Amino acid sequence: MVKKLKSFYVTYTDWLGERLAKYLSTMGCFYLIALLVIIPLFFQQPTGIGWIQYIVTVFFQGVALPLLGYVAAKSGEKTEKTIKETHDIVMDELSLIKEELQLAKEERIKLNKILEDLQKTIS
Repeated sequence: MVKKLKSFYVTYTDWLGERLAKYLSTMGCFYLIALLVIIPLFFQQPTGIGWIQYIVTVFFQGVALPLLGYVAAKSGEKTEKTIKETHDIVMDELSLIKEELQLAKEERIKLNKILEDLQKTIS
């Protein structure tokens, strides 16, 4: 029972984490949080050092994090694409090398046969 509960908890946590990471790292979330950060300024404006605190705590933490997540996701997609392309190229090269190796083996067998025939004719 405990193992099933733990398994469910891990599965649910992974599922929720994936969804939150996906949706909180979008430009839509960025715009929504930016609006939520700017709207309070119409009702109450910070004074003096309050602006610095507001910018650091609310703007950078609230707005920059979804933007960083978005940039990281896009960077990850580009990296994944590059890795896949590199893998495909390497696999193509590997198949060419295997073909060349097979041809070389066949040629070596033929050359060995020719060499044996020459040795027989010389002897």
